[in-house]
Amino acid sequence: MQITQLGIVLIPLSLLWAYNPVRLLQLALLSAVFEAASALTFGSFGLQPAMVPGLLFIIYIISQYALGMRYPGEGTVFRAMAPLLLLLVYAVISAWLLPDTFAGRIFVSPQKPDPLAFGALVPLEFTFGNITQVLYLGMNVLFALTAAIYVTRGSVPYERIIAGYMFGGYIVVALVFWQFANRLGGIWYPEDLLHSNPGFAIVTQSFGAVPRMQGPFSEPAALAFYLSGVALCCLWLSIRGYRLMKPNLLLALSILCVLLSTSTTGIVTLVVGLPLVLGLASVGGDLSSLKRAFRTMGVLLIGAVLVLGPLFVIKPGLIDSVDTVVTATLTKGDSDSYEARSSLDSGAIEALAASDGLGVGWGSYRSSSLIPGLLANGGVFGLVMVSWLIWGLYRLSRRARVASPTHPGQVLAAGFTASMCGQFGAALISGPMITSLAFFLQLGCVVGVLARMSIEPRLLGLRSASLPGQAVLRAGTGYSQTAS
Repeated sequence: MQITQLGIVLIPLSLLWAYNPVRLLQLALLSAVFEAASALTFGSFGLQPAMVPGLLFIIYIISQYALGMRYPGEGTVFRAMAPLLLLLVYAVISAWLLPDTFAGRIFVSPQKPDPLAFGALVPLEFTFGNITQVLYLGMNVLFALTAAIYVTRGSVPYERIIAGYMFGGYIVVALVFWQFANRLGGIWYPEDLLHSNPGFAIVTQSFGAVPRMQGPFSEPAALAFYLSGVALCCLWLSIRGYRLMKPNLLLALSILCVLLSTSTTGIVTLVVGLPLVLGLASVGGDLSSLKRAFRTMGVLLIGAVLVLGPLFVIKPGLIDSVDTVVTATLTKGDSDSYEARSSLDSGAIEALAASDGLGVGWGSYRSSSLIPGLLANGGVFGLVMVSWLIWGLYRLSRRARVASPTHPGQVLAAGFTASMCGQFGAALISGPMITSLAFFLQLGCVVGVLARMSIEPRLLGLRSASLPGQAVLRAGTGYSQTAS
């Protein structure tokens, strides 16, 4: 075991805040941006930075339960998260049984493919990838569950939590611009610090003379996955009138960084997602939301003209670079890499059919996009569980907003829901599986806030009916059978 430079800072800071759950959540959101780094290395395995505060947060919640703490919305949380828990159970069983059951009879794309033979399929067998992928899923699900339970308590600083996420977005933007300066002007860039995870294959990519940015992530597509969520979150917050952490500024910077990544996934996600968010703002005839939406987009367009116009005049060669990126994006469907990725998705469907709908075991198949990968690894059952989870969240959201339309947790639920939609959309286009700890933390926060909103009227009724002088202990200030 070896501690990295990032771990030297992150581990003591996490231990310092081990009994401050809000700080741990903020630190998890911040450290999640360093996805290609590691806090600790164990041979060829690197512990991702976000797992350090994430594990301490899980331990904190478990210790609270051991001391007798109970949370008011835990029943609602467990019902909402039931599909995810069942998926985890199936993932463990399938990874244990199915690779041996179908060994040699089904061909799969391994978790760590040969870079010289990208897209090649190999006979199915049990590998270390089955173990690591199950562990990642288990950690993510447990973190989402404990975060959801915690957020159901009273007096949660919702804005501080989402501010941590947006601050992480600013860090990513700054690192992307820093890397851009490094690639163009040779300025020093902390490559070894940001890409220290031995489990990731880090490559420097470019379109001809146009460098592709990836920031603290392993590849440009991963950067685009993260920033797609940040951009949609910022746009939705801006439309709803929130001014937390200057969402308009972060929206503009996020869009620019996605363009610098030249990721087709990110560009398509924003081209589709941003108009959809604007369309949703018009539902219900909210005139003020529409004005804010068009004002936001107008400011972005004017800013783009004012900034990019002079650049094209001073550097006419930039026009050729833009043309290269546009051409590469529009002809993506004719490229060899696209054909290879499409063949991986086709192979995932064939593996599903060959396994009679059971899948080949969690972690056995690395696809190009989310749905084929989910079907190949989790079978039909996995897709049904994810669909059930999404439908359950939609129903819980409708019920919660009717019960508590002015709840202060709306900012967290709205922002993180928009962010998850952006990341989910990017994964549908080009993401073998969603393993980001930040995504599952956002999921847990949304479930927890919606659960709290749905039971808030009942809790207020119980308080008003309580006997005079009866003490109500709040979570974090004392222990009782139920935290308010």
